[in-house]
Amino acid sequence: MSFPVIAVVAPLGAAIVIGLLTGSAFVLVFAVLSPLVAIATVLDGRRVARRHRRLEAQRFAQECAAFSAAIEQAHRDERARADAQLPILPSGPGGAEGVPVRIGVAPAPSASAPERPLIVGDSVDERSLHALIERARTHPALPLVVPRGPLAVRGRGAAAANLARRLAVEPGCTVVRLGDDAPVPADAVLIDVLTPRRVRVRARDGYEVEGVPEFVAHHDCAVASRSGARAEPPAHVRWAEVHRGAGTAGTAPGPSGAVVIGHDGQQAVSLDLVVDGPHALVGGTTGSGKSEFLRTLALAWAHRASPRELQLLLVDFKGGATFAGLVDLPHTIGLITDLDPVIAERTLLGLRAELQRRERLLVELGVRDVAEAPQRIPRLVVLVDEFAALIEAFPMLHAPFADLSARGRSLGVHLVLGTQHPAAVVRDAVAANCAVRVAFRLPDTAGSAFLGAAGRALSGAPAGRALIATAASERRVQIAVADEADIAAVAERWAGHPAAERPWRPPLPAAITRADAHERLAALEPGTDLSVFGVLDDPAELRQSGARWNRAVDGPLVVIGSAGSGRTTALAAIAASTGLALERRVVLPLDLPAAWSLLDAIAAGERPCELLVADDLDLLVAAAAELAPELLARWDAAVRVIRRGGGGALASVGPATTSRAVLGARFPARVLLRALDAEDHALAGAPRGLFDRRAVPGRGWWLDQQVQIVADPPELRPAEVDAPQWLPPPAAAVAVVARRPEQVAAALARAFPSRVVLGEPPQPPTAMTPAALHVAHPDDWQAAWTALSAHRRAGSVLVVGGEPSDLRSLLAVRATPPPLAPERGEAWLLEPGRGVERVRVDGLRSV
Repeated sequence: MSFPVIAVVAPLGAAIVIGLLTGSAFVLVFAVLSPLVAIATVLDGRRVARRHRRLEAQRFAQECAAFSAAIEQAHRDERARADAQLPILPSGPGGAEGVPVRIGVAPAPSASAPERPLIVGDSVDERSLHALIERARTHPALPLVVPRGPLAVRGRGAAAANLARRLAVEPGCTVVRLGDDAPVPADAVLIDVLTPRRVRVRARDGYEVEGVPEFVAHHDCAVASRSGARAEPPAHVRWAEVHRGAGTAGTAPGPSGAVVIGHDGQQAVSLDLVVDGPHALVGGTTGSGKSEFLRTLALAWAHRASPRELQLLLVDFKGGATFAGLVDLPHTIGLITDLDPVIAERTLLGLRAELQRRERLLVELGVRDVAEAPQRIPRLVVLVDEFAALIEAFPMLHAPFADLSARGRSLGVHLVLGTQHPAAVVRDAVAANCAVRVAFRLPDTAGSAFLGAAGRALSGAPAGRALIATAASERRVQIAVADEADIAAVAERWAGHPAAERPWRPPLPAAITRADAHERLAALEPGTDLSVFGVLDDPAELRQSGARWNRAVDGPLVVIGSAGSGRTTALAAIAASTGLALERRVVLPLDLPAAWSLLDAIAAGERPCELLVADDLDLLVAAAAELAPELLARWDAAVRVIRRGGGGALASVGPATTSRAVLGARFPARVLLRALDAEDHALAGAPRGLFDRRAVPGRGWWLDQQVQIVADPPELRPAEVDAPQWLPPPAAAVAVVARRPEQVAAALARAFPSRVVLGEPPQPPTAMTPAALHVAHPDDWQAAWTALSAHRRAGSVLVVGGEPSDLRSLLAVRATPPPLAPERGEAWLLEPGRGVERVRVDGLRSV
């Protein structure tokens, strides 16, 4: 505001004029007030102007707020109209033609925007007004739509899976899930799910737009899928019919692994384990159709891919009937049943090693996924019928299956696990990686636990009717039924192709010679020592190796087996594998007196021995009867002496249930051959659940691995241990204690004429006839105990046919005497300063 010069000058001039006319100087005082009046006027004007501007600013702000509210309301109304015209989920199959598919929301021009006014200034108010106009012209979240047709969804995580599942229920839309590096079909709209709040859409003409994706609940998607169905699946579908309708290969175009499995009433339905999987869980009660689904899926895969691109491993724990006929396909690398638990455990443990082999092969080829090298690394599909029975039989397979489910996608391994109650049987570590769920008839509780709300209506499903739930959709399908002609047609399709290569080595042979074992191991273990007693099978490492016994490290070894299991041959093979010369081995005879004496000689260091071998040690111990603990003590003493010299001990026994007294902790190393039954198998220490009643001779377990023992070892020859022959001293008297003195005296008289004296013992001992054999009954000698004791200190005492009690009562012998073979004329001899000895008196053979 300018200063009011006139308002100041005019009063001053008037005051001067009045003062001149009146001649009063007092009038001039009023002239001084004029500047004050002017200043007050200026200040008041400024105050009024500020108030005016404030009121105008408030009015402008109120009008802008009203305009902003009007914009928001207009956008809400516009969004409501758009939502009504383009719902997130279709309400039914009708009216879909010509209507685009809604992906999400994105900024777009508003249909209710006002005209843009001419704004030439750059003040704050003018800029605010410009922003409001631009805000009104652009709607922040109008539906982002694409034409119906092929849609390619690319992205990882739950956001991409949820969006793909929602779009799959749109009529007229075909959804394809793409990997990060997978090519985009030329006729498809690409939808890149970048984050849960960001999506990029690229149309067929290359135009791109970004927006916010919209998701729906799984249950709502399932309801929309059911409401959009035009017809119920047929009651019966033949495999050949759906595959004729689906084309020659029975597969969808593109890089996926889709295979036709049935019909939903409108069209053939495909299942793609490569894109939607990688694994599938199949649930259903007996007779609901889950076994038929496994057959259909296996045949569809074999129809689609060559044996060079696909391997099928079939596991049937219902006896093997499920996959009848499919074993003849060139893609099938094995059929595992509960009838042969050893082969089942061997093959399934080999799957983990197969994963490691595939990992190494990917590194060698310089690729990240088997899809990049399908001719070099075939896909392996493992189909299991009655997974619950499999895990019950082999609890140790929980970990391998969890490993397979976690690492199978990039390695090309797919699991299809069928069971009656999947939610209760399959552990979370496996179920979490099974993105495909196939549900047949199930009780309401089991169905809801398996598939949630969608599974509650499965209790009344007819046979063969399945609800297939993937990350993209849920569909009710009638599974196609394959017959023998269909299997034969697929086999004929690939008749000119080589069969799929088995990843694991062939099973152990039913019999193997030492030469065959050396030849096989020389190829498997070049440059290694071939001193082996058999061939070991290690399925967990996909390799076979030589079975070796290190007597210093492994300790004494026992071969346990029932009759006909080949334990004698095994014992001989192990002994031969040590490479020790025959004279350095000692084979214990089954004759108790001979074995007793031999063990005593070894323990005393009188008989050199580096390897002690005892065949049927349990029979020898049984023959010892009450002397068994003493015999085993002598065995232990002999073994300790041998091991101190760097040697070892081997033995064989019968079934573990009858050999407990022999085994104990005496043999830390064990070769376990065929047992009597499953209980005897477990008692021996063999792996539980792997009892094989049909195991061939020589087939067993060594170090928890299956072994086939060579069948042509050198024969075991027991050592000959005869009691030393006894002749009476030529001039000294001998006291003979005999239970049957007359017969003994007669026999000795024939052998030693004119030296036998029969009757009561002489009193005192000095009265004994020199060089005579004084024969008397133990009771008679007891009566002359003092004389006998005195003779014991100075002369020989021969006990014929006596009992250990005779030695204790007559001669105060506390040690257990060695067993005798009376039929060979054996007797006990006691000489001064020595213990009880076993001797042979040839003249006593007839007694």
